[in-house]
Amino acid sequence: MDPLLFCGNLVLTRTRAYAMRASEDSGAPSFRIVKSSKRAQQTNNPIREFVQPDPPRKLPEGRSLIKLSNGDPTTYGNLRPPKEVVAHLASTITEGVADGYSLSMGSVAARESIATWATETAGGSSTSKVSYSTKDCFLAAGASGALECALGTIADEGDNILVPAPGFPLFRTIAGGYGIETRRYKLDPEKLWEIDLETIESAADDRTRAILINNPSNPCGSVYSRQHCEEIAQLAARLQIPILCDEIYADMTFGSSEFTPMACVCSDVPVLTVGGISKKFVVPGWRLGWILVHDPVGALDEVRVGLRKMTTRMLCPATPMQNAVEYMLSGFSGHLRDLMKVLEENAALTETRLNAVPGLNCIHPQGAMYAMVMVDTAALGFTDDYQFAEKLIEEEAVEVLPGRCFEADNFFRVVYAAPASILEEAFDRIDAFCRRHIVNE
Repeated sequence: MDPLLFCGNLVLTRTRAYAMRASEDSGAPSFRIVKSSKRAQQTNNPIREFVQPDPPRKLPEGRSLIKLSNGDPTTYGNLRPPKEVVAHLASTITEGVADGYSLSMGSVAARESIATWATETAGGSSTSKVSYSTKDCFLAAGASGALECALGTIADEGDNILVPAPGFPLFRTIAGGYGIETRRYKLDPEKLWEIDLETIESAADDRTRAILINNPSNPCGSVYSRQHCEEIAQLAARLQIPILCDEIYADMTFGSSEFTPMACVCSDVPVLTVGGISKKFVVPGWRLGWILVHDPVGALDEVRVGLRKMTTRMLCPATPMQNAVEYMLSGFSGHLRDLMKVLEENAALTETRLNAVPGLNCIHPQGAMYAMVMVDTAALGFTDDYQFAEKLIEEEAVEVLPGRCFEADNFFRVVYAAPASILEEAFDRIDAFCRRHIVNE
């Protein structure tokens, strides 16, 4: 007998024996040990592991936890969706007009409204030459569901995709579940997190199925200029690799930064764009996202078929949300303008306050609702950013995400969606914490 097989059988036999003995001792009926799948075992979300520790971390006495960690704009209740949208959804539910299933890829009406909106906001004109129809739109349960659908369609086990570092860890989580390798390309903090294009070229090979672009960025809060988007498109065309673009924070910019949809600059590169309603409408729990297919070169015919097949795995997204999306996308520019005014003020407050703290350097945020802060761990007496973040919770009850979650050593991420008064209190605590720990100030 193969010695490895013999050892495996021996271990399994002993495991079953121990389980039976334990159940006999407890009086419970015996049953074999049920293992989880390899897929589950290789699934890891570092953000959830940090914010949901077991057992929970102890907080300092008399302090309530200030959470600047979760990318949920509803956390403190100060940011709300438009009242008219809430009323419209309530009417949809009470009148029972969207209680059943839709087509698996989404209703025709919902897809048509998204395609029309995307065409208009992407220019949809003689200058951009971007135009979408219902056949280009596939709905999912949130942008994360859309990413899962897209990745499951374009890559097989053993293939690879290129992802940003720093980057949102869910890209790696989803890819890992499919057995897809993630290869990193670097973002440069000295250039406001622009892509180091040489690292894309060096990471790509003949099994690279997509370059994943996240713009505006989570966690960096960066917004790429049109020129930089064009440089990315030119490289993708030369490498003959399609682009998968996460644009869930589309149009969520401030200051002089302007959002450029990736498809607008891709006249000879196919693009799958992921979007949704969760962030700009402040409804992440409503779970409606989509994939838009831009295929100017006719390269994605099989991918369209694959996307359609992949959507059948979930039957359909929530139909009340589909019913509401046409109404949501028909207006409410004032809502987005007001939302971004608050976030811009909070971003400025975050940058000013944290740059006054010894050992910290906040990289200028341009959009979304995030800022990345460089931390001099050596000067503050910590081994790494993870220890910094853990001690900040234990001593000051302020929760930020360590850079390790995003593959960014010696950084932490701040979400500045909370009310300004709460941000001020959090920054007071962070300031006191750093001044207390600074070595030889």
